Amino acid sequence: MSCGFFLNYKAENKPVNKLELRKLEQKINNSKYISKVFGLLGRYKNYYVVSALLLIIAMFFRTVAPKIFQVVIDTLYSSSGSNREQSTIEIDKIASTIKNFAPELTAANVVKVLLVLAVIYMVVAFVRSALVFSANALNAKFTENAIKNLRDRLFKHIQLLPMSYHTSQPKGELIQRCTGDVDTIRRFILNDVVELVRMNAIFIFSFFMMWIVLPKYALITIALIPIVAITSYIFFRKEGKIWLAHEDEADKLTGITEENLSGIRVVKAFAKEDQEIEKFDKQNKAKLKIGLKHMMLHANFWTFSDGLIHLQFAISVLAGGYFTLTQQITVGELISFYTYAWMVTWPLRAVGRIMSRMGMAAVAMQRISTILEKKIEDYAGDKVESLRGEVEFKEVSFKYQEEEVLSNVSFKINAGESVAIIGPTGAGKSTIIALLNRFYEPTKGAIFIDGKDLKTYDKAFIRSKIGVVLQKAFLFSTSIKNNIAYTADKINEDEILDAATTASINEIMDVFNDGYETLVGEKGVTLSGGQKQRVALARTLLNDPDILVLDDSTSAVDTETEFTIQGRLKNYINNKTTIIIAHRVTSIQNADKIIVLEKGRVKEIGSHESLMDNGGFYDKILELQTGIEATILQDIKKEG
Repeated sequence: MSCGFFLNYKAENKPVNKLELRKLEQKINNSKYISKVFGLLGRYKNYYVVSALLLIIAMFFRTVAPKIFQVVIDTLYSSSGSNREQSTIEIDKIASTIKNFAPELTAANVVKVLLVLAVIYMVVAFVRSALVFSANALNAKFTENAIKNLRDRLFKHIQLLPMSYHTSQPKGELIQRCTGDVDTIRRFILNDVVELVRMNAIFIFSFFMMWIVLPKYALITIALIPIVAITSYIFFRKEGKIWLAHEDEADKLTGITEENLSGIRVVKAFAKEDQEIEKFDKQNKAKLKIGLKHMMLHANFWTFSDGLIHLQFAISVLAGGYFTLTQQITVGELISFYTYAWMVTWPLRAVGRIMSRMGMAAVAMQRISTILEKKIEDYAGDKVESLRGEVEFKEVSFKYQEEEVLSNVSFKINAGESVAIIGPTGAGKSTIIALLNRFYEPTKGAIFIDGKDLKTYDKAFIRSKIGVVLQKAFLFSTSIKNNIAYTADKINEDEILDAATTASINEIMDVFNDGYETLVGEKGVTLSGGQKQRVALARTLLNDPDILVLDDSTSAVDTETEFTIQGRLKNYINNKTTIIIAHRVTSIQNADKIIVLEKGRVKEIGSHESLMDNGGFYDKILELQTGIEATILQDIKKEG
């Protein structure tokens, strides 16, 4: 088919080399895309603020729990008389407040005091749990809503992008960005934003609880934070760069898989399974290589980070022992300090994980943004009740990239005429239809419908009024009936049956056990080429377009069926403008006008009779095809 209806473009499938990787690295602006990630929250931001406040309060109650244990331990020491020397140490205000809720300690009521402290602990734990549950519930609900909105927005944007984008963009890459990248952002918002709030709240409250007891000990427990912060930032930067390259390789692998499964019939027909396996293996190794590099980055960081954290805790333990022996803190305070030391060092370890996922989310947002930043089609324009069907091309030229596909094409189709377009492969036949549907705009010249420039019409309106039946029919993985009814707002059984009868589908219904309810499989895989063409024809006829375009739409059916369909179409077409692209002369010889294209130019225009004896392309094709038919008939007679 000339130029292909969608002017196919195939992206090269090469592994990322060092130069490409450097270019990818230069594209990363983490702060910009992280701000875009938070921008996805939109109108839900206030709920996230409430969720964060609930979580902060919950973390305060969590840091109160060690204080209760501190009071319990010091109470036990006091009751046993083994803590006399430490009884003169002034306890902090929070511990003193907790202690005031309990009765005054005496030898006779130790158990009662401990029971009261246990009840206080249970109340604190319950309040903390309720706050965490509420915060997580809010976060989960509105994260899912925000991600749903992102998916809707992304899918809608892809639907509205021009055809030139879709023909140059690998489908596997789009699928990966709409699924894997969206899920990466979802996990970051759902888990890591909460973790970030929790981490900061625990750190601040834990440090505060230590500070009010002994400031110098509190400072010792966070002595290595600057080193952890610096290494986490370095890790964050490297993570983003490597993950971007990793996702690029994942896109290619997804693309190979999607293309292979779509063309599995071709693969098996040519016994190319081994070749496809080798191609997949090669790309899988490229993904493995960058995946291992990513894992090594994590292994090195976590080993170093864990070493720092354990060193920090060891320093805290030694310092705590010293301060206890020198009577600067009580045993209860020492135990609570150890708990707070873990609470402080735990966020240090979480920093690296959050920074890692933040880098992934930034990369995912960047990849999604490259789609959302693409300019969508401008559909605005005029709408009328119906089209008369007059079509005129005036000196239309079109270039795809640097290749000239059409050059100064001019012709006029009167309303109600049946016009055929014929020419060798690559002549520009299907490109004319693509321009008529405004999938592309002419490089030069203009197209008119009913005397008005095509650019002045609303795109959706024009496409709804021009019914195109393609040679390569695409069917959705649903029933035959639903495929025919795809263009209808509601299913009307009688109208579906009429369209199916015109397309000669009713004649093949006996081969399907479920009739029109038969599922056709992905892309209509269970149907033959001719059957798919008939379903596609019925689908277009059901829409009742003002201009009907048949782009070699019966090439896969036998000659007898083609004549039957043409006969039935005459009643349907009536006075409707019809454009027929075909290679069989028998399919077009009854057309009111025949346009012959060659190398993107109009070579001949006329009726079948005027073109059949002028020695041009049409005459040669006619002579060749009729000669073949005559030879076949002679052979049949001889055999008979």
